[in-house]
Amino acid sequence: MNGASTISRLSTQIAPFHNTSAVFQQQQQQQEESFINNNTFTGYIPINQLDISYSSSSGPGGQNVNRNYTKVTIKLHLPTATWIPDDIKNRITELHKNSINKDGYWLIRSDKTRQQLLNVADCMDKLRCYIAEAAKPPKLEPSFETLEKQREDRERATIRRLEMKKQRSIFKAQKRMEF
Repeated sequence: MNGASTISRLSTQIAPFHNTSAVFQQQQQQQEESFINNNTFTGYIPINQLDISYSSSSGPGGQNVNRNYTKVTIKLHLPTATWIPDDIKNRITELHKNSINKDGYWLIRSDKTRQQLLNVADCMDKLRCYIAEAAKPPKLEPSFETLEKQREDRERATIRRLEMKKQRSIFKAQKRMEF
C-alpha cells in the first residue's frame, strides 16, 4: 500500500514536467523564429545546431587527463547558422578567420577546467561573447581634422604645464631668498 501511494505521488509530480517540456519546446521554437526575423542577436544559442565533441585534455591533471574527456570543442557551421544575421556572420569571419576552417566550421575549444560541464559552459560563453562582439559596429577612424585638433590641444596643455612649472620654480626660488 505504501509503495502504491509513493508511485501515485511521483506520477503527479512528473506529469507537469512533461507538459512544461512541450511548452518549453514551443517557446524555444518561437525564440528561434523571432531571432531570425529580428535580424539581431540577443544571446540565445540553439544547441541543436552545434556539434559538441569531447576529447582528452592536455596539460596538468595527472591521471584525470588520461581517463576523462574534459576538453570540449564546439563546431558551428557559419553558412547554415540561420540564427545569426548575415552582417554579423561576415564580421565574425573577419575577426576570427584563424579559427574557421575551409569547410566553414567555426571551432571554439576549451580545456580551462578539469570538468567537462564547466568547459562546455566556457565554450558557450566564448561563443556568446564573440557573437556579441561581432554585433557591435566597428569603430570609425577619426578624421584628419579631429586628429589635428587633438594634437594642438596636447601641445597647448604641454606649454601650459611647463609655464606652471616655471612659475612654481620662481616662487620657490623667491621663498629661499627671503631667509
